[in-house]
Amino acid sequence: MTFAVRRAAVHAGRLALLALVAALVVGGIGAIDALAERMLDDGASHILADAEPDARTLRVVAAQSADAGQQDAQVRQALADVADRAGLDEPAIVVSRLVSLTVDGVPSGGDDAALRLVDEPRAPDLATLSAGAWPRTPQEFALPTAAAQRGQLQVGDEVTLTRDGTTLTLVGTWEANDPADPAWHGDPSVSSGENDGVMGPAVIADGALAQLPGTPTATWEIAPRTDDTANRAALQRAITAVTHLPDAIDPQRSSNMRILGGLDRTVQRQASAVAATRGLLVAPLLIIALLGALVLGIVLATLASARRTELALLRARGASARRLGLDAAGEAALVVAVGAALALAGLGLTVGVTALALVTAAAVLALVVAGAAVFAARAAVRSDAVREESVRNDAGSRTFSALLLPAGVAAILGALSAWQLFATGSVVTPDGAPEPLAAAAPALLLVAGCALAPVIAGPLAALLERLLRSTRGIAPLLPLRQVARRMGVVAVAILCLGLATASAAVAVAAPAVTGAAEQKSLDALLGADVRMIAADGLDATAETVATWPGVTAADEILRNSVTVGSDSAVLVAGPPGALGLGAALSTSSGQGLAVAITRSLADRLGARDGTVFTARVRSVARPATFEVVRIVESLPSIGDRLGMAVDPATLAEIGDLAPNELWVRSSTPEQTAADLRAQATHPARILTAAQVSAAPVTGVAPALLIIGALVAVVLGVIGFVAASSAAASARREEPTVLRALGLSPSQHRALRAGETALVAVYAAVAGAVVGAVVAAVVLPVVLGAAS
Repeated sequence: MTFAVRRAAVHAGRLALLALVAALVVGGIGAIDALAERMLDDGASHILADAEPDARTLRVVAAQSADAGQQDAQVRQALADVADRAGLDEPAIVVSRLVSLTVDGVPSGGDDAALRLVDEPRAPDLATLSAGAWPRTPQEFALPTAAAQRGQLQVGDEVTLTRDGTTLTLVGTWEANDPADPAWHGDPSVSSGENDGVMGPAVIADGALAQLPGTPTATWEIAPRTDDTANRAALQRAITAVTHLPDAIDPQRSSNMRILGGLDRTVQRQASAVAATRGLLVAPLLIIALLGALVLGIVLATLASARRTELALLRARGASARRLGLDAAGEAALVVAVGAALALAGLGLTVGVTALALVTAAAVLALVVAGAAVFAARAAVRSDAVREESVRNDAGSRTFSALLLPAGVAAILGALSAWQLFATGSVVTPDGAPEPLAAAAPALLLVAGCALAPVIAGPLAALLERLLRSTRGIAPLLPLRQVARRMGVVAVAILCLGLATASAAVAVAAPAVTGAAEQKSLDALLGADVRMIAADGLDATAETVATWPGVTAADEILRNSVTVGSDSAVLVAGPPGALGLGAALSTSSGQGLAVAITRSLADRLGARDGTVFTARVRSVARPATFEVVRIVESLPSIGDRLGMAVDPATLAEIGDLAPNELWVRSSTPEQTAADLRAQATHPARILTAAQVSAAPVTGVAPALLIIGALVAVVLGVIGFVAASSAAASARREEPTVLRALGLSPSQHRALRAGETALVAVYAAVAGAVVGAVVAAVVLPVVLGAAS
């Protein structure tokens, strides 16, 4: 034991470096994985919590049967069976029931009015009383404050139902804590007091609807827990199964059962964002793992080489190569175990220890044990030779051939992943499952590009040396010749530093690329800061909204579907500025309505400026003729899909088409959205960036890429220095030869420093170029697919 300690003390520096590298690899991978898991879950929960009301739940809607209790139990049991078959944990979803009935009545001292009564047990938790109390008897009800004001009702007033003369007394008024809460099912009357001419929602006592004439409508709301995203795949399976519930529960459609809600779109958006971000985070994890393996291999190789004399003495005293290999493995394992344990302890005290961190620690330990045993045994066997084997270390052609195989494999994998990503344009499959090959494209392309850098370095150095051969002196030629002929160790140095700088380049570019991709997605989905989409006309005009606080511009937009040949496209009509067209559209030929079309539609039609085509606009009886006057890459609210934009004034020539959307530029979009919601008296979708953005998830990537880049740079520098030192120690005979040619020791050191600097600059530039290209070309596609 004492002898082993003395042996280890001689090489304490290299052993400490092994521990440091192990700690960096385990700590870096473990920290990124733990932070990613936590931050992605938080981001996915924010996407669900911020989605528009209709997109946060699924709803089973049916006419209430005569036995309401049995119907409720049947639906709940069917939903429980769906969750069980999908593998969804029971606490992962919440099922709530609301019963409603629309009745006609006559308020005291008023005109006839339609009133929507709701039996919602959660009402006291969803709203706050502004006057009076909550109803306790079947003859009482409570209205939103806005509805009471519209109907000119006060607490104590009565409403007599037209059908049977039942009298209901208003006992309270209330205001919703959050009018956009999915529990209200997007009902605009919660804010404005009216929904398509019906006043409400009027909350009544539990069970009161059973005493009133008419058939109530029962709605079962299925809401996932916002803090549980681990069951996302199971939730997607459950959503698909829920759509078939009417066939199982109500095959005859006697209760008109149907499924409403856009939860599937939100979960798909979560899945796409998480898959894209996890794909980006494969890059730092993979680069740290590769760099760790390379650096550990270099250190173990140099450690075995430094012990060659010591191993020869031990062999002479009868020690077997197997025994020496096992001793080296045990020594390295102990040192690396300490480094890995410290890293795991640090993770446990800060971000937590994940399964990947434990697997990484085990993999590092196994790699070091195997590497130390192999290198030590090999060095011990070589030390048996009476005369040291003469091995050329400048066989550049053989090294070049050896480098081609791993570089070729990396290039093929990178090409396949890039083809998958660009061909599908998505990082998830149509059923919502991650597409790992496409998501891993950034990581595989980074590795492929950096793996090709050493392959190119040898021929490039040889070419430069040939071009400079006519110059005088040895200084310009010797470094290039050494690089060209000694690619074995130089390739490892280039790869280490190249991977580090590529990772850093991606991390530096990621915030800008992420922001640009997010803005592009918002333009394609919104068109403005706030977008109001109405089904039956706008309840607020642009002229009025433009005067609201925080609003800088408001435009009324017509959005409609059009059929062009066999293809469906989207038509938008609005002011040129709102559509990003700048100048107004006009045509000099007069052959059709002036139109700007997206590049994708132009490619589909084979159109160019001046092309005339016919399209059928929905709700317009006769086809319309359009003339292309401009081709654009994308249009607001359409993106780069098939789309066209026209001046709204010209549409009057083909039919009476009223605006159905309102686009608002506002410095306070959430407040503006709330104001629009208070004005809406018909069903409408009101969208802001929070409702459509994937930023809560994709915004995680830049910070984690920076963490990964920092770890990669440290490992890359260590690897480069270690590889350069190993290359220098392998050229012990070189100073003698060069001194015989007239070079002084200082000149030789200067040439060696120049050679090292040349390799470092090449590796850094090559890695930076690879990282910049991947960031500019691949990241936007991955992040665009996330939205």
